[in-house]
Amino acid sequence: MLNGHGLQLARRLPIAFALVAAICLVVSFQIARAQPASSAELSPSAIPAGRQAKNVAIITIKGEIRSGITAESFKRRLAEAEASGADAIVVELDTPGGEIGAVLEICDAIKSSSIPNTVAWVHPDAYSGGAIIALACRSIVASDPATLGDALPIAITAFGTLNQLPEHERQKFLSPLMAEVVDSARRNGYDEYLVQGIVSRGVELWLVEDVQTGARLCIDRAEYAILFGDEPPTSRPRLVSAQTTGSQPKMPTFPGPNPTSPTGTPDPSAADPMTGNPNPGDPTASPSTDTSYRPATPSLASIAKDVSNPQTLSSQRPLFSPSDRGRYKLIEYVADGAGPVVMKNSDLVHYGFVDQTIKNDEQLKVYLGATYMERLDASWSEGFVFWMTNPFIRGFLIVVFLVALFIELTHPGVALPGAIAALALIFLVGPPLMIGMASWWEVAAILAGIGLVIIEIFVLPGFTVFGAIGLVCLFGGLVGTFVRQEPGHLFPDSPGARDDLLYGVATILLSSLSAVVAMYFVGKHFGSLPIISRLVLNASTESDELILAMDPTDGVGVLPGETGRTLTPLRPSGRAMIGDQVLDVVSDLGYLDAGVAIRVVGATPFRVTVARADAPDTGETDA
Repeated sequence: MLNGHGLQLARRLPIAFALVAAICLVVSFQIARAQPASSAELSPSAIPAGRQAKNVAIITIKGEIRSGITAESFKRRLAEAEASGADAIVVELDTPGGEIGAVLEICDAIKSSSIPNTVAWVHPDAYSGGAIIALACRSIVASDPATLGDALPIAITAFGTLNQLPEHERQKFLSPLMAEVVDSARRNGYDEYLVQGIVSRGVELWLVEDVQTGARLCIDRAEYAILFGDEPPTSRPRLVSAQTTGSQPKMPTFPGPNPTSPTGTPDPSAADPMTGNPNPGDPTASPSTDTSYRPATPSLASIAKDVSNPQTLSSQRPLFSPSDRGRYKLIEYVADGAGPVVMKNSDLVHYGFVDQTIKNDEQLKVYLGATYMERLDASWSEGFVFWMTNPFIRGFLIVVFLVALFIELTHPGVALPGAIAALALIFLVGPPLMIGMASWWEVAAILAGIGLVIIEIFVLPGFTVFGAIGLVCLFGGLVGTFVRQEPGHLFPDSPGARDDLLYGVATILLSSLSAVVAMYFVGKHFGSLPIISRLVLNASTESDELILAMDPTDGVGVLPGETGRTLTPLRPSGRAMIGDQVLDVVSDLGYLDAGVAIRVVGATPFRVTVARADAPDTGETDA
């Protein structure tokens, strides 16, 4: 029981606690007001209106970029972000690059998106196709360290080796890439010549600054001669060129955008041999009306007419003339053109590609002034398809399929090997079918091949036309699933299709050889293998080797009329003990369970046919 003083204390305690809580709240509020606002609490006016976004979706691209997988996954996630009301898209890049078709698909999706606020986050590496995707975004941020560049088109064989491209084929690949990066530079304000150095060798550049406006841009050797009238410095370029194979393209000797007159003085009235501009040296010409492709080096002039997507945006580069001498000052030697350009974080900032270093999601959220930020990673199914179409995984599945099929055909009724073979076939054909690497005819050829092989073994024994056609269909269908249905792989004589076919044939042959070795091992030690040995009944025989019903022998071994008992279910084939021999047999009519008394009704070196011992004798036997 509480006395009077205790009751009063009990009544006052809640009030005291409430007062203390109120005081703490007021003090906390005052401390918060006294503290400087964090970057996350900056007013929206501190963030440029074009960058600010309330709802941000991060779409990740990690690892190799592949057609039918990465591109479709990106477009699915982009559509999800658009439907969910995202105000900005961040493309987080950590990739060595990938297939040209997939890269161009992703770039097109970014540029045609209903969300114009797109940011590439190089975190930490965007090589090759990753660099091209980054340029397609309206702005770029990067972690530290970070790397962007080296998008020189190359051909990688299915074996992972570098394939030397003939120059005409390289030009064919280079044209759409050049059109893409130049378009991105004009859209997003990147240096038009420097981006060309990312996708091509031979782009030698110097950085100059307009002394009147402070604007900086990269110029080539011919433009340097126009502006400064002498040879440019060529020692210690700032940017590192990626290591490339093959010789550097030979540079034409003519001076470039402004041909010279007979006296050697640049002639402003002469037409530009690369762009066709009739007045390249006219200082009054407005760059805003120049929508043609402007090569960063004469060696790229030959692809101007082959650029598949004509530039619709104007170039902001000035057209230099001798009257511009004294207006520009040299800043530095940028690149020597020995290989494609590679830029680190400091270079990206220095040349205006990156305006801020972003190390984590919180800094990214502050950069965009976002309230909500969600990651849209590739789904597990997309990752599964990517993994299952790995060449090494596919080779392993072929071995599993062939070995499991062998066990099922030589030991009918076991069932588990047949299920494994079916599952391996589904994993082998299903993922390529989902991404367009396989088509209906290839699946039909594989199934027809299996069916013909089964007919050959159980219905028409002996290696005849059915077995030969079945093997051709089976392996032809499997090889077909290695050919990608994408640009550069469409026709059988295209370089990509030839490489795919070569790799498919090599993979099938190597996998088949491995499967044959595994079959021999299984056949030799079938009875002692773990798990497998428990699936069939064992019987004492003079030899542990498998006796295949389809293999010829010196004699039949059994005669019509002999009796025995089934060791496994006959569905319709299986194993039976006849006399003192364990043989592979085929039921004459219907399925038979294990342990059923049987009688031989037909026997050849390739096939032993049995029926129930109590079945009526029709008198028809095979000798």
